[in-house]
Amino acid sequence: MKIVITVGIAMGLAAGLGFAIDRDDPDMFHGQLMDASCYNQNQTSDTGKIWVTCAPKDSTTSFAIHTDGRIRMLDAAGNSKAQTAVQQNMLKRDPNGDMPVVIDGWRQGDTIQVEGIRARGSQVSLH
Repeated sequence: MKIVITVGIAMGLAAGLGFAIDRDDPDMFHGQLMDASCYNQNQTSDTGKIWVTCAPKDSTTSFAIHTDGRIRMLDAAGNSKAQTAVQQNMLKRDPNGDMPVVIDGWRQGDTIQVEGIRARGSQVSLH
């Protein structure tokens, strides 16, 4: 009986470690890049497509992404990468007024740890 319990505990721990280590491949988040400060100031007002109202500018320093009907903030590294990409014109507004992007990273709550960012339809990513 003790052997069965010991083996069961060992298998449970091994399975738990397998889930904890499975961070090799980042997720892809498709959405519209936003100025997070603008969003924080306007999220309670009726602004319709807030991702258009709060599309980032060259001066933006904190970013979020509208993806899957939710707003997710970018981490510090993601803010830096997004700011560089916007300032270098790698990311631009489309005819609808929004800024479509693809972000490679990992979600932690309402924040995304960013590994890379690129314009939707582009193969050039800023890592």
